[in-house]
Amino acid sequence: MKFASLAERVDGPGSDAWEIHYAAAKRQLNGENVIILSIGQEMLESTPAAVLEAAVDSLNNGRHHYSEIGGELHLRESVATRYTKLWGKTVSASNVSIMSGAQNALFATSLCLLEKGDEAILIEPYYATYPATLSVGGAAISAVPTRPENDFLPSIDDISSRITNKTRAVLINSPQNPSGMVYPERLIIDLVNLCKDRGIWLISDEVYAFFPEPGTFRSPASLPGAFEHCVTISSVSKSHRMTGWRVGWVIASEPLIKKLFNLSLCMSYGLPPFTQDAASTALASSEDIEGTIRNEINRKRNWVISKLSEISGVVIRGSEVGMFVTFDIRDLGIDGNDFAWRLLNEYDVALLPCTAFGPSGEGILRMNIGESDRNLQLACERIHRLITKL
Repeated sequence: MKFASLAERVDGPGSDAWEIHYAAAKRQLNGENVIILSIGQEMLESTPAAVLEAAVDSLNNGRHHYSEIGGELHLRESVATRYTKLWGKTVSASNVSIMSGAQNALFATSLCLLEKGDEAILIEPYYATYPATLSVGGAAISAVPTRPENDFLPSIDDISSRITNKTRAVLINSPQNPSGMVYPERLIIDLVNLCKDRGIWLISDEVYAFFPEPGTFRSPASLPGAFEHCVTISSVSKSHRMTGWRVGWVIASEPLIKKLFNLSLCMSYGLPPFTQDAASTALASSEDIEGTIRNEINRKRNWVISKLSEISGVVIRGSEVGMFVTFDIRDLGIDGNDFAWRLLNEYDVALLPCTAFGPSGEGILRMNIGESDRNLQLACERIHRLITKL
């Protein structure tokens, strides 16, 4: 039987990247003592109690039927209020579409903006699902390589050189997954001006934007005259310990929001109202929750970097903010995939090799630091043991 070409476009290195994580999770389910550091979440933390209580109260009050297609008005207003405060410019509920997490938000945005014959620009190393997500409608991907020695930061010339008359969008992720780097404000300004001048959409994945200290991160859409050209995507997954709740959003001009409404009508028909009630409660206490997560992850990052930096042959790359530490093992003369599989098979630690994040990720390993101090210590010791063996 024949499959649609879409099925082929979503099958590739991005999906292969998770094989090591799935293998580790299966072993853990079978009772093996595996330390899983291959996925981006705080492994031992729960959603805040007040958010859980809001969901339970919502269920008990009958909030488990159909909801508004584009998202409950109260949640869209909560998101709009959040960004009005962050950006210092008015964002209204009509600029917000609620989606099933940031991944679904990006997928839906791609379907509304890109099609066969179009091109979209990615910057390496990119999150593993980006190529398939942007090419799902038939668009071609043009990737901008970066250098580990420069902490994976591109220049505006690097990006501009990839633009053709077929380019319809540039996708950026800052703070970046996997590298943890925050794009400098000058680069953001230049990117906005470039996209405005060329009539190109600038899509900004900002799920990690709460990690930099308040007031130090610049969203492209916050710049004067930028909003009509920008699409901002985020969620409560990482910022509020709600990865499994699947509540995210798109912020954009009203014409795109209307297109997303029509897509949601035939794709998801709205999200569960009780999860949206929980997300509203989470956003109401954002500063406390985000500050707690930021401080804890920063403490762990600093400790992990200090330990890995003591290992001969390991070079820390990026890792400025966010949930990951990325390190370079190219001097060891072993492929990143091989290293990750040996670490899992011989020492029961799962890291994610960055090979599937584009060629710029070759020889780079991504380590989630949202684990217990004890498991992070064990993981660093076992990485050291494997490298000593090599």
